[in-house]
Amino acid sequence: MRFAANLSLLFPEHVSFAERCARVAAQGFSYVEMLFPYDLHPQEYLLPLEDHGLQPLLINTPIEADHFGLAALPEAKERFRADFDRALHTAYSLGVPAIHVMAGITQHIEAQHWQDTLQENLSYALHQAAGTGITLQLEALNRRDLPGYAYWNPADVLTIVQAMNSPQLKLQFDFYHSLVEGLPLLETLQSCRDMVSHVQIADPAQRHEPNLQQHPEMLQALLYLLNTQYLGSIGCEYKPAAQFEQGLKFLVILQQAGLCTTPEHTSCT
Repeated sequence: MRFAANLSLLFPEHVSFAERCARVAAQGFSYVEMLFPYDLHPQEYLLPLEDHGLQPLLINTPIEADHFGLAALPEAKERFRADFDRALHTAYSLGVPAIHVMAGITQHIEAQHWQDTLQENLSYALHQAAGTGITLQLEALNRRDLPGYAYWNPADVLTIVQAMNSPQLKLQFDFYHSLVEGLPLLETLQSCRDMVSHVQIADPAQRHEPNLQQHPEMLQALLYLLNTQYLGSIGCEYKPAAQFEQGLKFLVILQQAGLCTTPEHTSCT
């Protein structure tokens, strides 16, 4: 397994993109995630990534002050298409192989209505992404942080992905969101494993670095992924309790468990 540093959450806002790239590379990372790389021209992101030998693996579709994703909002179909096209252009420009398509807040929309909208918008997105090699992903987000989001249970995401029946649409599984919801982590992961193309990890308390002693179920789930020949990445999508570098101590536990065979955090077998 390979670990990817989330450049968006691992550092305070004042840290420049170039410095973030330098610091994760200095700690041995070769892979990164970026949540919303839309403030700069793609080339301004690409140059620091290339300078430090970093491969971006994942971006999200844009969010704004008035929404947290548009894919399931019936009144925003044109806005979604414009946002998705922008995300697709950005991903293609940066060589990013996956886009998390953000569904949005649907708590005041009749379920069948937003589900039909989501299916229509996903069909559009899959058509646009055809031939690019870019995978689209859906992720369940917990109700504590995002009340009213379209789905909080990976089982619901699995149903949507299976209904779309496209090899280009997969499930993004985050340990953090499942643990916050009180779901049994290993069983939940096992139930949707065949559709999982990307995994993320964080401690459920305050979204800091994983506390594997307090939450051994995270270690069990990682070992399960290893034993099932998971070929995707583990995104370190958390907010360090202190400095980024200090928060990497949990990776030593993974080495001791046989998940990592080298000092570099990117090479786990």
